[in-house]
Amino acid sequence: MPDAYLVLFVADAATDGHADALRAAARRVEGAGFFDDPDGGEIRTVGTYVRAREVVEGLALLREVAAISAALGVRFEVQHAEAILGLLVEGHPDASLARHLGDIPEPL
Repeated sequence: MPDAYLVLFVADAATDGHADALRAAARRVEGAGFFDDPDGGEIRTVGTYVRAREVVEGLALLREVAAISAALGVRFEVQHAEAILGLLVEGHPDASLARHLGDIPEPL
C-alpha cells in the first residue's frame, strides 16, 4: 500500500504571498514538504503536505495552514490519501472537513 499524505493547497488564486507563508509553515513542521507551480499558467498550484496514515498525524501542519487561512483570508482544499476531505475557510473547517476531522478540537 502506498504512503498516504495529508495535502493542503490554495483553493483560491494563489500568490507569491501564499507560497511564502506555506513554505515557512512546511519548515516549521517536521517531515512536511512544499510545492509550487509558479509557471503553471492561469491556475497556480501552491500547497504543502506531510506523510500521514491518519489525518490526526498531520494535525501540526493542519494547524499551521489554518492559521495562514485565517490571517490571509484564503481557502485551502484539504485532501488525505488522494480523497478530498473539504475546505479550510478563514481558518475554520467547512462542514465536510469538520465531519472528517471528528474529535479534533477547534480551533485547529
